[in-house]
Amino acid sequence: MALEFTSIPDRPGPAVYVLSANPPEVEHELARLGEEIDSSTPDTTQVVLLDVTRGDGLSIKEFYGLTTFPTLMIVLDDDTVYQMWTYSMPRADEVSYAVHQVYGSMNE
Repeated sequence: MALEFTSIPDRPGPAVYVLSANPPEVEHELARLGEEIDSSTPDTTQVVLLDVTRGDGLSIKEFYGLTTFPTLMIVLDDDTVYQMWTYSMPRADEVSYAVHQVYGSMNE
């Protein structure tokens, strides 16, 4: 993940961004989803929950031209979006599977 315009530390490999502008009760559900994804993906995978109304979340929202929330994105090292879900969030195992696909293609 690069996104050099953010303050998010860069690590090699895909990053999972969960972007939201939702009420606190939805934020709790998204945080739980992020934790499930984090525990089911390789340790090097970054899973970051961001508020699109400020800071890095706002910067990423503007960079990708996002308009629908919540949004979950798997972003590759070159800042391209590998997969994105908007409004209706996927299950953690779906995201984990996609992340493992990225790692598999990186090792070929």
